[in-house]
Amino acid sequence: MTARCFYFFRAAGAAIVLAAFAGASLSAGTARSAYSEQVALASQNGVLEVTLTAHQSQARLNTVARPLKNMMLFAYTVNRGTASNGHLSGDNLYPAPTLRVYPGQTLIVHLNNALTGLTIRDFYNPAYTAKGQSVPAYPQMLTQAPMNLHVHGIHTSPMGNSDNVLLHIPAGMANTYTYHIPNDMPQGMYWYHSHLHTITTPQTYFGLAGLLEIGRTDGNLPVVTARHIPIRTMALQYNVVFDRMDGLSQMNDPNWPQFVSTLAAPRGNALANGTYRPLLAPVNFLQSKKGTRYFTVWYAGPLSIHNYRGLFQFIPSNLQQFTPNAKGGTAIRANPNLPDRDRDIQFTVNGVFQPVLQIKPGQTEIWVLANISDIAYMPVELTETATGRHPKIAVVGVDGNPTTAVHYPVTYGGTRLSIPPASRFAIAVTMPEKGGLQLDMPALGRSKTPRTAPGILYTNNGTANPPAQLGTLTVQQSAISYADGFFVFPTQVLVRAIPAPGAGQTTAFAAGQKLHAYTSFEDLSRVKPDVKRELLINGGFLNNHASMSDPKAFVYAFGGNAFPNIPLIQPRLGSVEEWDFVNHNNDEHPIHVHVNDFQVTSFSDPTIGLRTGVEMWGEDNANVPAPLLGPEESVIAPGLLSMRTHFIGYTGLYVMHCHRLNHEDNGLMALINVIPAVSSYAIAIPGTAGHAAMIKIYDGNGDRLIRTVTPFPGSASLPSVAMGDVNGDGVLDLIAGAGKGHSPDIAVYSGAATAGKPSFETVLTRFTAFDSRDRNGVSVAAAEIDGGAADNIIAGSGAGVPDRVNIYHAPKSGAAPQLFSAFVPYANDRSGVIVAAGFVDFMTGRNSIVTAPGAGTPAQVKVFVFSLMTPVGSKPGVPRVQETAAFAPFGAAYRGGVSLGTGWLAGGLGGAETIVAGQRTGGLVKVYSSGSALQGAPPMYLDNPSAHERMTSFGLIASFRPFAQTSGVGVETTNTTAGSDLLVSSANSTRVSVIKYRFVRPTKTAPALGAVRVGGL
Repeated sequence: MTARCFYFFRAAGAAIVLAAFAGASLSAGTARSAYSEQVALASQNGVLEVTLTAHQSQARLNTVARPLKNMMLFAYTVNRGTASNGHLSGDNLYPAPTLRVYPGQTLIVHLNNALTGLTIRDFYNPAYTAKGQSVPAYPQMLTQAPMNLHVHGIHTSPMGNSDNVLLHIPAGMANTYTYHIPNDMPQGMYWYHSHLHTITTPQTYFGLAGLLEIGRTDGNLPVVTARHIPIRTMALQYNVVFDRMDGLSQMNDPNWPQFVSTLAAPRGNALANGTYRPLLAPVNFLQSKKGTRYFTVWYAGPLSIHNYRGLFQFIPSNLQQFTPNAKGGTAIRANPNLPDRDRDIQFTVNGVFQPVLQIKPGQTEIWVLANISDIAYMPVELTETATGRHPKIAVVGVDGNPTTAVHYPVTYGGTRLSIPPASRFAIAVTMPEKGGLQLDMPALGRSKTPRTAPGILYTNNGTANPPAQLGTLTVQQSAISYADGFFVFPTQVLVRAIPAPGAGQTTAFAAGQKLHAYTSFEDLSRVKPDVKRELLINGGFLNNHASMSDPKAFVYAFGGNAFPNIPLIQPRLGSVEEWDFVNHNNDEHPIHVHVNDFQVTSFSDPTIGLRTGVEMWGEDNANVPAPLLGPEESVIAPGLLSMRTHFIGYTGLYVMHCHRLNHEDNGLMALINVIPAVSSYAIAIPGTAGHAAMIKIYDGNGDRLIRTVTPFPGSASLPSVAMGDVNGDGVLDLIAGAGKGHSPDIAVYSGAATAGKPSFETVLTRFTAFDSRDRNGVSVAAAEIDGGAADNIIAGSGAGVPDRVNIYHAPKSGAAPQLFSAFVPYANDRSGVIVAAGFVDFMTGRNSIVTAPGAGTPAQVKVFVFSLMTPVGSKPGVPRVQETAAFAPFGAAYRGGVSLGTGWLAGGLGGAETIVAGQRTGGLVKVYSSGSALQGAPPMYLDNPSAHERMTSFGLIASFRPFAQTSGVGVETTNTTAGSDLLVSSANSTRVSVIKYRFVRPTKTAPALGAVRVGGL
């Protein structure tokens, strides 16, 4: 009975069909559509496997006569699973099809990027104009676009081909994602969307977003099951069609007028005769009917904080008034009586405008509200139409996680709930005994003073030169549901419920009522944080590589810089951290943290004097309030938010960012790298006559000796060593490669205590990496390369044989690992290959393999990556390696051999991992980076998003000699909570000297880092 009740509202993608409204398309705006839910693709036998193809397309809306063009949507095919409408393939769905799996199941998504040949004029290149160059009047259209995929709110691995949002999938290419949903994942509402940095906003807005249900979206509440309470899932979005009534049927980007360039003010009669360029009108304005008018906020001249272009871009035009500056000009009064269905800006529920549902009087339901828009805040309240009463909103789940008890919102006496972009709330709703029920975006009601801004009015006169006039735009406060320092959003009815025949069953959901559902929430308020961090949010024209005249170049920043040049956040697995966000930017910021939920511990909104304390529920998206500002946007009091997170389950790289996606795209994002609880490192010690070489493993936090192992008894030659998590248990393992005189064997020791043995005593695998006759050693490294959730073993061949690098899958059950792939880094060379690996290049979103040849060959460092992608429509083939960088760290003449390492040596300055090279002859150490705050703001924002396929450039950021006299140095890194320390070693026949260094920037403007000794062995 429970299953029938639950799925009743999801049958065939159209849950309840109202006879009076059946077949209503609203093409003429004469009827309303029944509430329905999107097509759901569900798992079968524990797996949902789908193919999603992103492409330019069109979809039907119930307020537009013809299919709405210029959208980006997912076509789908179900490879394994079921579809609620019975069709295992489909297209043109807005929002995207709902994906449904349960805890403990697997979601496989074959993502095809078919975003080629695009003709969406206002899907534009976000690249900033370089300093000194002329700002174009109009942003350049993107005819193709890269993308990737994010499963928002899911506690799953961020590595490889799981929830890796750093991937860059070029147009025409495909990637397969595999998400293992943990058994302890809370049931609830999540979602998925494209997450390609710098164009996340338009791709999400134009349609590349959909719901992701983990089990039951109510959170599997026992009371809902016991009382058969209906559940509704509601995806909230908005769309802009400026000519909705006249039939051009094109989805418009509301941000377009904000980013055309009006640096040169109009002269003479250029506005009146329509010859001034650029037009601030929609891109299809000239295709509208003769006599069509359009107005927007006007600003011309050098950019400043007084430029309010975009202020009213989300307010429907019928709720704005235009008053001309000149006598005899055209005045346009606001028309609040225009039916909402004719507005140019509309908010939809599951892609339907103001759907109507039938509910029996007195019936309680669970409504799950998911704001899957790119930018919009959606404050909501419930209104009983017969009485005008606004019942309190009973929240039973937040961001997919059921709450331990019912609670009400803290504002408006519990009757109004603010849903920031990306947030989801499950609420209990009861139909009144008389009349209907509405879900509204109500008037803000803080002030009765209208908001005004300079405006420009265009009139289509049937020519290419529409005349324009200047004036003032006015919006009444009664038309505004949300406002912060810049953007405002409108009022609107979202859903209407009308009485159904019969009587319903009322279920009480009162504040404080225990819900008794499984939740992953953990109260961290009484836990002492292991690390505290403060993150300052600010903004401005901060990119020193960009023209300050380009309106697109406004940066939203953490501490004055943009992603990725923001200090690395590097928590330890199992630790608890506290982050304090201090907001000096005039907007509010919904902060989203990938992978791990968090608990808000304090909140302070100085604009309304609201302070709250510890919240007793978990969430993945929480709002940092705007500051209280004085003249010229001076900060009187910042907005404050504190949160605590327990980093559990997964190591690896992911991000934290503002989910007003225009803020994320313009820099407000930081990199998180969860590292094992113990940052162990290994030091190899050569043997002597009759004594084999040893490896000592230390804890990087305090340099405590953990274990000593002898991997190759009888061999005194120096082995190579690397640390990596090859079995995916979140603990670093030891990988040892045999030295000269021994067959090219590799031994891997478990870093975790297993089967009664202490750490680093259990051998996970032992195998021969190359021909057993080779006797010149093997170089080893570890990193995730094959798209899995564990590190691969990487082996470089020894001298005397053709150079080769082998990459092995993670070992299983003690057996020799299977070969994943191999490549030749230096053709026709036999000097041997030194290998290292790490995330050294943001251009690919994957770990790279770094190589150097052995002594006797010019020491050219090369960087390689396996993209793991295939052309759309082709079958997966042999993994192909791509060279992405090459440089000579010690000049073209140096042939003395090198040691290699990678690490976050510039972690406090952001960027990717650095490459460290040490001379085996001469003792010089150099550190190279592909970019950090040493170079100022990130230059990547000046690139077309498709420019990632080019070669990466590495620059020198540090150089020093750690030992006064030495024949050579070895290099290795070990992680800290802020970055990495460098270990340099010098060995002779009897002893090894090891010194630990930390890199610091001597001054705020220094172009290079200095090495500071912080320890030694």
